[in-house]
Formats: sequence, structure tokens, C-alpha cells
Amino acid sequence: MAIEFYSSISLNQNELQNAVVQNAGSNPTSPTPLAGQIYYNSGDNTLRFHNGTGWQTLSTTTGDITGVTAGDGLTGGGSSGAVTLNVVGGDGITANANDIAITAAQTTITSVLNTSLAIGRDADNQIKFATDNQMIFRVGAGDNVIFKASGEIEASSLDISGNADVDGTLEADAITVNGTALDEFIQDTVGAMFSSNTETRISATYQDGDGTIDLVVDDMTANDNDDVSVANLKTRLAGGFGSNAVTIGDSDDVVTIGNDLIITGDLTVSGDTITANVGTLNVEDKNITLNQGSGDTSSTADGAGITIQDAVNASTDATLLWNAANDKFVFSHLIEAPGTSIFTNLDISGDVDVDGTLETDALTIGGAAVVAQADTSNAGAVQLANSSKTQTGTDTTRAVTPDGLASRHVVADIDVSSLTDANIVTITHSLGTADVMVQVYDKTTEANIMCDIARTTDDFSTASTSVVSIDFGTAPPNDCRALITSLKGGTVSGTVAYT
Repeated sequence: MAIEFYSSISLNQNELQNAVVQNAGSNPTSPTPLAGQIYYNSGDNTLRFHNGTGWQTLSTTTGDITGVTAGDGLTGGGSSGAVTLNVVGGDGITANANDIAITAAQTTITSVLNTSLAIGRDADNQIKFATDNQMIFRVGAGDNVIFKASGEIEASSLDISGNADVDGTLEADAITVNGTALDEFIQDTVGAMFSSNTETRISATYQDGDGTIDLVVDDMTANDNDDVSVANLKTRLAGGFGSNAVTIGDSDDVVTIGNDLIITGDLTVSGDTITANVGTLNVEDKNITLNQGSGDTSSTADGAGITIQDAVNASTDATLLWNAANDKFVFSHLIEAPGTSIFTNLDISGDVDVDGTLETDALTIGGAAVVAQADTSNAGAVQLANSSKTQTGTDTTRAVTPDGLASRHVVADIDVSSLTDANIVTITHSLGTADVMVQVYDKTTEANIMCDIARTTDDFSTASTSVVSIDFGTAPPNDCRALITSLKGGTVSGTVAYT
């Protein structure tokens, strides 16, 4: 990608060393050539210039032909002396002195495509492709086999001597297995499979009349009158136990259930203790109610709560208990005395959500003290700088926001269709400084372009801290964008030396 210049470049009589002009294989046409424009034609190795009307060749030789180039299918050529062009041969093609021959036996052709293509020995024996999405095999003057795009094979007769694997639907007017019709073969096979089954609890009878198999559950007794069919068994199970209550065990029995027990109704326990020896206790209800019963009062609620038992020393049990007299919870290990709320030390490993005011004499985060006002050595509260202070660039106590940083930059679009003959535009940035960087790029190609930029008004002589002027010299082909960045307040730390 080349750097685009839209202003003339003056070398002030200094040398342009090791320069190379534009290289192109043909005459440039865009942008429109101007008189005096030059380029090097890499096709014929000539230097050409434009005289305002057309391209002219700078040459020390005479004559109209400057070279003979071998085109497609040819070899040879040259740019001086006697030259010869030769025809190139290829696979299946032979170039002779008086003709170009095509070899009869072809082994390199990879594709022959034609909407009327037919291959064969004569008109009665062919493979034809003239019908869209079909291959027709014509034998003995008849189109006997047709392969279709759907996968269907249409044939007057199909004789398969080996196996046939059908993944889809097989449709036939009749199918025989070993000379027997398929439906009779299935009936005889299934009937024989169940007719001798007398040793199992399920017996089966195949009914040739309606094509069904009847299953009967046998209780293996001599009395066959109490056999239960599958249908009757389903009906009895679906009926349940009716209104009869079910009692498991007596007062001295312990009932053990080895697998899961699911109760769809309420569970009422009339005993004194419930022991849950489980690894995980899941309760759907978000509220657990304590002190509920016929004698629940404020006095009976006193001391209600949760105890975490210390198996070694009961005096160190951790408790969360309700103090009815003061209407407060008492934490055994965090409260100085029941009814008070003074913590001598609070170590919280999780999150803390304070809806009110958090007041503290000192605050430490991650082991580092946090001060009321941040400085260059200590973290703390800061004040945000507004756009004006950000543009000034000298405040040392306020923090800069992304919006504040953006106020030090100005972006302006340049509509080339609005340029006058002078090709000069003036952009007001109001950054209050001449210490600005200006860059211009083509909005279509996104390439940087070079132009004359001054920190002045449009007369290019009156200095300004609020505007910049841009002289394009030649109007760019596309709309441009100017990027203006303020460096106001920048620290001068370098040392200037003059040699």
C-alpha cells in the first residue's frame, strides 16, 4: 500500500537518490494521467511519459515492433534479432510440421459434459445422459434400465443372484421364501414357536383367523380356571387397595425399608424424636417454623434456635438461640452477653451486604490500608476529573475517566464534494492548544494520506490554538477523516542538543 500525497513535495534542490518510478505492465488509467507523468512499463522494459494526450515511449531504437511474445499454446518469441514461435503439444495432442493431430487413444481426459451426451457402439446399444438427472442403459434398441436421481432403478426385469440389502421400503406384489408365500411362512413359524411352550408361566396361542397372538398367565396349578390374563392382571393392579388402611407391623416391630420411600401425602410423626442419619438433607420449604404446637407462647419460644454439638465438650457447643425478653438472636461465640449486640471481633469469610452506613476508624483491603483520599502512594477515595481538567492535563489529585480521555480527541469528516478550488479545509477543535497531532486518512481505502497541515486559520498565516487548516493541493478521490489529539500538559523531559 502506498502513502497517498495530496500536496506537492519540494526537495528544495536536494537530490532524490535511489528512486524507482512506478512499475506497471500496462499504461496507468486511474487516476486520469496528467502531462509529465512517467512510469516504467515492465512488459516491454520501456520508460513512458504522458504528453497530455497519450502515453509516449522513450526509446533509442527505431521501428514499430519492439518484441514478439509467445501467447497461449505457443513457445519462443523475443525482443531482438530473428525470433520463432512454436506450437506447444500436450497430452493427446501432437504438433506436426503441417498439422495438429488428436491421438485416438485418450488416457488423460477427466471430464466430458454435454446435455445430449450418448456413449455406445451404435444407435441400439448406448448409455444416454440426455434426460436430466437420469442415466439410461439402452440395449438391443430398448431403454431397459434407468437409474434415477432419487436412487430408484427402473427395469423391466431384475435378477439378483447374490444378497440384496434394502435400507428403505420394499414394495412387491408377492414375496416367497423357499417357495412359500411370506405371510404363510410367518404364521407357521410363530405358531410353532408358542404351541409347545407348556413349561413357563406364560403360554401363547397363535390365532390364524385374526392374525394375532394371545398371551395367558398360568399359575402352574392343576386348576386352570383361576389363570389370569394379562388384561385382567392390569385391571386388578390399577384398582389399588380401595378404602382399606394398611398397617405394617405392631408396636414392637421395627420396619426397615431398604430402597427409596416416596410419600405423596403428608407425613405425621407422633413420637418424641426424629433422627436423620443422612449425608444431605434437602428441604423444599424456605421457612422452618419452631415452637409450633398447642402450647406455643412467647415464653416457650425463649431459647429456640439451632445448636451445633461439640461431641467432646458440650460447653463449647455453638448456638443460635432466640432471646424472647429482648427480641434478639444470641450467637454463642459472637455476642458478649445475651441481649447485647457488641462484637469484640468479627471474622467473616463470605460476603457482607451493608444497606446502611459502614463507619470505621480504619479500613484494610488485602492487607493494605485504604486512606480517605488516594495519593500516589496509598489507595483511597478519588474525585473524577471533568473534561476541562482532563484537557488541561495538569491536575494531580483527580482520576481521569474514559469519557474524559475522549475529550482530548476530536474526529472530523471531510466531504470532498464540498471542497472549493483552493482545496483547503479548516477544522475547529477547541482544544485550547497548538500542541496537537493531526492525521488524515481515506475513509474508503483507510490508507493514510499526506497533505499540508498548519495550526493556523485558513489563511495559513494566523496562528491558532482552536483550529487547524489542511491544504490538499489536489482533491482526494474519496471522503477523508481527520484525527486531532491534544498533547496539552505533556511533560518536557528530553534534553535538546544542537550539533
